[in-house]
Amino acid sequence: MNNVLITGVSGGIGKAVAEKLLEAGSSVIGLDRTINDETRALADRYPGKLMIHEADLMDSDGLFGLLKELVSEHGPIGGFVHCAGFDKMMPLHLTKADDIESLWRLHALTPMLMIGALSKKKMHEEGMSIVLISSQSAHEGAMGHTAYAAAKGAIEGYLAPAAAELMEKGIRINEVCFGPVKTPMAAGWMDKLTEEGMQKLLESYPLGIGEVEDARNLICFLLSSEARWINGQIITADGGHSVRKV
Repeated sequence: MNNVLITGVSGGIGKAVAEKLLEAGSSVIGLDRTINDETRALADRYPGKLMIHEADLMDSDGLFGLLKELVSEHGPIGGFVHCAGFDKMMPLHLTKADDIESLWRLHALTPMLMIGALSKKKMHEEGMSIVLISSQSAHEGAMGHTAYAAAKGAIEGYLAPAAAELMEKGIRINEVCFGPVKTPMAAGWMDKLTEEGMQKLLESYPLGIGEVEDARNLICFLLSSEARWINGQIITADGGHSVRKV
């Protein structure tokens, strides 16, 4: 697959997806607000195959221009994975409008606008596949994560009508709904748990907390032609949490 566009390429899942695709011979365009040294080193290992760009994905007005520049420089996009994201734990009574807007903008508005732009003629390759990332927090009582969960719920509601429209252009779109995966973002809230809280968390995931390899394998499968018969689906990978014995 050529020119797989990955946002959040310096994050745990984004970098892992990029690495697996590169190992398989794909070319990758990676975006992040700040490209870290590990991702630069990965680009050095794959010269001409991993093209990295620093970009502010919160700048909604600049997204279409950014994508036009990328297509002009690298060619049409063959796959898109939106890995960029952040979470901010806060109780309801301390939730501020700016926090809600920032979370919704990056997790929902940004991918919606990017997909709309990529759906235009000459912006995508025939058979492009899109994978968006949702979260288990949108489906259960994840206290402190209300704004984040609401943003993920928005992108889940977007999926079915978007899939119907994109399918007419030969584009597939699916979502993965993950339980906690061991990434720096997850560490931001997991590290705040008490010893008892962490123990309860671990006990609620019979197959363990997810590794980045677990996440990237599913994402790369959905991107590939092996998943050509799958469209408009939300696929859950949560370590057995949702079917655990209670």
